[in-house]
Amino acid sequence: MSKPPPQCPAAGLAPQSLEERIRRWGMHQPWLQEDLVAHWRQLRDHAPIVRSEEGGGYWILTRYADIEWAAKNPGLFSSAEAVPSGNVFPAKLIPIQYDGEEHRAWRQTLADLFNPGVAKHFTPQIRQAANDTIDSIAEKGRCEFVSEFAAVLAAESFLVVFGIGREHLRALQEHKSWLNQEGRTRVRFGVDIRPANQRMWDFFGEAVDRRRAEGARGGRDVISTLFRSSYQGRELTREEIVNILFVSMLASLDTTTSALGLIYLHLAEHPEVQEMIPAAPEKVPAITEELLRHAAVSSTGRLVTRDVERHGVTMRAGDRILLSWGLSGTDPDAFERPDEVDFERSQLRQLAFGAGPHRCLGMHIARRLIRIALEEWHRRIPRYAPAPGTAPVHHYSPARGLASLDLVAVPPPAGTGEGARW
Repeated sequence: MSKPPPQCPAAGLAPQSLEERIRRWGMHQPWLQEDLVAHWRQLRDHAPIVRSEEGGGYWILTRYADIEWAAKNPGLFSSAEAVPSGNVFPAKLIPIQYDGEEHRAWRQTLADLFNPGVAKHFTPQIRQAANDTIDSIAEKGRCEFVSEFAAVLAAESFLVVFGIGREHLRALQEHKSWLNQEGRTRVRFGVDIRPANQRMWDFFGEAVDRRRAEGARGGRDVISTLFRSSYQGRELTREEIVNILFVSMLASLDTTTSALGLIYLHLAEHPEVQEMIPAAPEKVPAITEELLRHAAVSSTGRLVTRDVERHGVTMRAGDRILLSWGLSGTDPDAFERPDEVDFERSQLRQLAFGAGPHRCLGMHIARRLIRIALEEWHRRIPRYAPAPGTAPVHHYSPARGLASLDLVAVPPPAGTGEGARW
């Protein structure tokens, strides 16, 4: 059995009993923010399926095999509530809240948006965005990594791939920041979140109108591709295109920012891995995959469509369940020595991008972005460490990650002949 996780006074004290911690499990619990993985181990060791009564109640599948099973049975587990906090958006989210034939048709419509060819096409622009972001960081010799690099690169890459224009970075970040802050507060206190979404909805509506006025139809960017796409034989409406852009933003910005934050936290604490990246760039894909497994990020929800029994637990039609994709990577039944980072793992079937018919459409772009970040950062900033006297601030949400991570330069070893650079 796992040992009880340490208490974190700054985050609030967890309930004393495991049963009460399970009953009160929720993404906004203060005591889950700092040491989520330790608490999760207790859930997983206790039972494969547990029930929280937070937010109206839901089942939590704690093990890799059961999370994968639910994902691959969309007839049993609807994505109508793919967002853990419920239906809080102006319309059903395309394609993640659709099931069956409707979902298959939307996936077919969107198949060309983020394929490997698109990821390759935009690699030079993403690489340039990475270097532009690194410029000021390298000059200062320190940074708050999440806000100064991870969030900026995720947002700039989004703008590049979607054809919106990097000059709109500040507007996108301001709207997204407001949505995060206002939305989390409203969800926590049970207030309608839809008004908080409107700013982002309007931002994408303006982008669509601007691109249409420019006559954009032949480009490789997402908006241009959507202009010439069809759904079941008809053109997409303006509202459908805005919906798709909004969903893509939700699915990419926070998750990519969170993944980069957790990956760089590990790198900052392991200088031997920092040295490996420029010395053996061919290992960057394996490093990316293993750190995506090790860094627990995404969680999504499902809705039970009919009564089903699993491990002696009956989940009823209409019940909600929580699938923690990232935390599945900590399961010892799926991965040998799951708490260790091993870049030589074979057959790494991690679920960072989900599984089944709803597997993440943007996974090729996300992987490419992370690899570019690792390559360009370590080419220009080869040595770094957590800033003395600081500690990373964690957060638990549908995209679990870091709120802040302060990094500082580490000078090159004496006698190496390297310049005095980051």
